[in-house]
Amino acid sequence: MIARLSSAAALVATLGVALGSQNAEACGCFAPPDPTVPIVQAGERILFSVENGVVNAHIQIQYAGDAKDFGWLLPLPSVPTLKLGTEELFTQLINVTQPRYFVNTVTTGTCGSPFGRNAGLAFPASANDSAGGSEGGSSPLVTQSSIGPYDYAVLRADSKTEMLNWLTNNSYFIPVGTEDTVGPYIRPGAYFLALKLKSGKSAGDIQPVVLEYPSDLPMIPIILTSVAAQPNMGIQVWMLGNGRAIPRNYNHVVINDSQVDWLGRAQNYNDVVIRAVSEAPDKHAFITEYAGNSNVMQDVLDGPGRFGSIPTLAAFTDPADFVEYLFENGYAPSANSSGGFGFAAPSLPPLLKSLVLAQLPFPEGLAGVTTEDNFLRQLRYYLGDYRTQHPAAFAGWTSSFDPSALAAQIEEKIVTPAKNAGALFRQHPYLTRLYTTLSPEDMTRDPVFSFNPSLPEVSRDHTATLRIDCGLGGDISTSPATLTTEQGWVFQLPNRNTTPPGKGPNALRIETLAEEGSPLVILDNGKTIADKMGCGCSSVDPLFGAGLLALLVARRRRQRS
Repeated sequence: MIARLSSAAALVATLGVALGSQNAEACGCFAPPDPTVPIVQAGERILFSVENGVVNAHIQIQYAGDAKDFGWLLPLPSVPTLKLGTEELFTQLINVTQPRYFVNTVTTGTCGSPFGRNAGLAFPASANDSAGGSEGGSSPLVTQSSIGPYDYAVLRADSKTEMLNWLTNNSYFIPVGTEDTVGPYIRPGAYFLALKLKSGKSAGDIQPVVLEYPSDLPMIPIILTSVAAQPNMGIQVWMLGNGRAIPRNYNHVVINDSQVDWLGRAQNYNDVVIRAVSEAPDKHAFITEYAGNSNVMQDVLDGPGRFGSIPTLAAFTDPADFVEYLFENGYAPSANSSGGFGFAAPSLPPLLKSLVLAQLPFPEGLAGVTTEDNFLRQLRYYLGDYRTQHPAAFAGWTSSFDPSALAAQIEEKIVTPAKNAGALFRQHPYLTRLYTTLSPEDMTRDPVFSFNPSLPEVSRDHTATLRIDCGLGGDISTSPATLTTEQGWVFQLPNRNTTPPGKGPNALRIETLAEEGSPLVILDNGKTIADKMGCGCSSVDPLFGAGLLALLVARRRRQRS
C-alpha cells in the first residue's frame, strides 16, 4: 500500500495501514487514556478475519497532508471487493486489548501511610506509544470505480511497466523507490489495488476501508512498505478466528518483564518490545499482547439501540434537534466508555464531525469564544440565545442543512460500517492481538498469519507485587521494599521510589509457533537473566520456573559453602 505525506518523505502502507511518522499520522488514539495502558503509536493497524477461504481485512489508513499527494497501493493475491470501514473499530480495539501494567502494594509491620496496612495500590502505566486516461500498449486495468471519498482501480500485476505506466497516466501517486521494491509482487495472477482521493476531498475525509478477497491466509506485504517506512515502525495486527492466531513465518517473542519499568508507569514498554524483537533472528518476530474471547468487543460498535433510527434522524428540520439526536443515540461515545479514568465531554468523532460541519459550519465569529466541539454540543444555545445576543458573531454565516442528505451520508459512512464491523465479533469467537516493530532494512519477508487453537490465552493485564517492610512505625516512603514481577523476578529495593534496573536480554524466550502443538523454544534466556540479576532475583515463570529455581537454590548453597 502506498501513500504520501505532505513532507518530503513519501509514505508506503501495506495491507493494513498507510505508514506514517509518529508526528504525522492521523490520530488512532483515545482520550482520556486508561493510565494503566502503555499507549504505542503504530504505523500500521489491521484487523483480519478468515472464513471459507476468504480474507476480510479492515484497514486503517493513517495520513496527514495535501489531498493531491495522497496515494495508496496494495498488492493482493486476487481481485477484492471494497467497502467503507470505521475508525472507531481501531479506537475500541486499542482500548480493550492494549497491555496494562499494575503494581499491587502490600505492607508488613506498622507503616506511616494513609492507605493503611495491605492496601492494594495500582501503579498506573503509560508509555510513548495512518476516471482513467488512456495509455499505450495493453491495459492492466481490471476494474475502476469509487467508494466514499476514494477513486480506486484494480490492476493486473503481470507487468511492472504496464502497471506503473497506467498509474502515472491516471494521476495515482507513486513514491520514489516503488519500482525497486514492487518486483516480488509482479507475477501472473496477482493484482494491485490503487486508491486516491476524489477531486474536492481532503485528508480529513479519509476513513478505513474493508477488503474481501479469496486467499488461504492473510499476509502483510511488508517488503513494499520499506520504501518509506520509519525506523522501528510499530505494526499492530488483530486476528479473528476460532482460536489463537500465530505469525506463521516469523518468530514469536515473550518479553522479559524484569525490563519493564513497573514503578515508572511502564513507560518503557515499547522500548522493551523493540529490543526484544531485535534479539530474534533477522529481527523477524511478533509478541502476543492479547489472546482470548472476542466478546470484549461484542456490542461495543453495534449495541442494541445504538444509532437510533435513520428515518427519524432524516425527519428533523431543526439542526439542533438533529445534532442532539446524534449525541443521545451513541454517535458520540463518551471518552471514558472503555474503562478509562476521569471524564471528558463526548464529542462527535472526526469523520462525523466533518460531515455535520460541512452543512453547519463553525462561525468565524466564534473563534476564540468556543470550540467546534462545544459549538456542536450546545448548538441550540449558539444558534438561539447566543446568536440573538451576539449577532456580529454570525455575520455572513450561512448553512446548507439538508437533514435527509446528511442522514444518508451518516448511514453510509458511520452506521453501516460500524454495524458490519461489530457483526464480526459475533461470527468469530476468538480475538488475538499481535505486535512488532520493524525498520526498513529489516522488511525483507512478508509476514503471514494463521491459527493454533491449542495455544493458551494471553491476558492484557499484568500485575507485579510491591511488598514494603515498614518494621515498627517505619515510613512507607523510605522503608525497604521487594518488587516481584509477574514472571517472578524479585528485586530488593532500598525504598519504593527506587526504579529497579532490568538486566539480561529483553526477550525471555524466542520461539516458533506452528498451527498445532506447543511452542518450539529456540532460545530460553531464563538462566542468563537469573545470572545477570544475581542472588537477589529469581523467576517462577511456569514454563521454566521449577528447573530455574532449583538451579538458583543450588547456586546459593554453593555460594554459602
